Amino acid sequence: MGLFDRLKDAIQPAAGGQRDPVRAQRIAAAVLLLEMAHADNNHDAAEYDEIRRQLKTHFGLTDGEVEELIVAAAPEAESAVSLYQYLKTLNEGLDEHEKREVLEMLWRVAYADDELDAQEEVLLRELADLLYLSHEQFLRAKFAVTGEST
Repeated sequence: MGLFDRLKDAIQPAAGGQRDPVRAQRIAAAVLLLEMAHADNNHDAAEYDEIRRQLKTHFGLTDGEVEELIVAAAPEAESAVSLYQYLKTLNEGLDEHEKREVLEMLWRVAYADDELDAQEEVLLRELADLLYLSHEQFLRAKFAVTGEST
């Protein structure tokens, strides 16, 4: 069972018309991925292609659903003063392994243009810390993406 498929089974939709927690987690992840693509101020098409690929793969979405998710997340990413609410959503709904998978998604976007900018690496480190992932988890996520070994 995939990363977020388990969440669908484990989390019951909130009562009273509140925001769907699975959708909120998807939007939160998409916002972080968009932030990563924007971190180096170079809006490379390869990074956006990688965002689509990551969302499709990790959430099991169709191409149309991926586009809908990006359309929903893009204005939130552009207007966000802080990433706190998105990180809180992920911290409350994901376990350590699942958060590391999100970090791997972020590493894949950062490396999509075949160049790791210093600002991207700083953002990756900050997001790992804010997702309560250890330095070891940070490195494991990086090595899972780059193929490097410890």
